Amino acid sequence: MKDIIAYKSNALIEASYKLTLQEQRLLLVCIGKLNPLEINPNKTFQITSQEFFNAFPDMGKENAERDLMSAIEKLWDRSIIIKHDNIKEEFRWIQYKAQYLTGKGKAKITFSDAIIPYLSQLSGQFTRIIVKNVSKLSSSYSIRIYELLQQFKTTGNRKIQLDHFRSILDIQDKYKTFKSLNQLLLKPAIQELNEKSDLTVTVIPIRNGRKVIALDFSFSQDKSIKISTKNKKTFK
Repeated sequence: MKDIIAYKSNALIEASYKLTLQEQRLLLVCIGKLNPLEINPNKTFQITSQEFFNAFPDMGKENAERDLMSAIEKLWDRSIIIKHDNIKEEFRWIQYKAQYLTGKGKAKITFSDAIIPYLSQLSGQFTRIIVKNVSKLSSSYSIRIYELLQQFKTTGNRKIQLDHFRSILDIQDKYKTFKSLNQLLLKPAIQELNEKSDLTVTVIPIRNGRKVIALDFSFSQDKSIKISTKNKKTFK
């Protein structure tokens, strides 16, 4: 099976949204079906429970159909907020409510017109995610942090304001103190990335006095994990 590679514009990587783990996984597989160079790509895809399992084998084959159904259940209600030039744009991931084709073990989804410019015609300012490198992650937050770091993979360092980090993960009303954020989200995510992805990650809080105002991530790719480039798309 060839590697699934999902390309996202950097604006989408830094957008504010919340997804469950299974929704995140479903979107990565479907985005991987898009040709990021096409001007008018096909927006409608079918994904089988077998494909879903192949991409994320840790779910177990017996759970693939259940997890696929779970992924499409609330995707229609999910929206994305992208901010640029003091303008806030909010839109849905999908154009129509996703369908699960009962008895066929597959789902059908159509990306929204608004999301397509962030997934196609990408000639620069994009991030490349090899899905197998996040296939063992069991937290949607871990996947989001992985994507935020991959955006800066050429430097291996990313500093991000804490308020911006909260906004991206859509957790402004959760983990009110840095202590709770660190213990319940940040540390588990970093541990999982170190154990289950191709990255080795450390993070240092940046303080203004006693208050944490930013996060300083340092990371490197674990060369012991082989990454296939056979199906890499070429950008001009």
